[in-house]
Amino acid sequence: MHAMWKPVKFKYVYVFATLYVFTLTIPSAIAVYWAFGDLLLDHSNALSLLPRSGARDLAVVLMLIHQVLTVSLLNPNLSTNPQ
Repeated sequence: MHAMWKPVKFKYVYVFATLYVFTLTIPSAIAVYWAFGDLLLDHSNALSLLPRSGARDLAVVLMLIHQVLTVSLLNPNLSTNPQ
């Protein structure tokens, strides 16, 4: 909510987020689509197309941890025990 009330304070956050997307997210997505473009038409999961390796397994584990943390932080009803 602070970014909505005083967006000037978050100018650098927006710049760094944009740089992150343009330097890390987009190039890796382009590389996967370039390497496995036609196979992705039949597979819904891009990670299943990558060869089995420790790096791929680590990526899957980190994604699962990220999603569990996101759901638990954004939905406080799941993280508390009402009595």
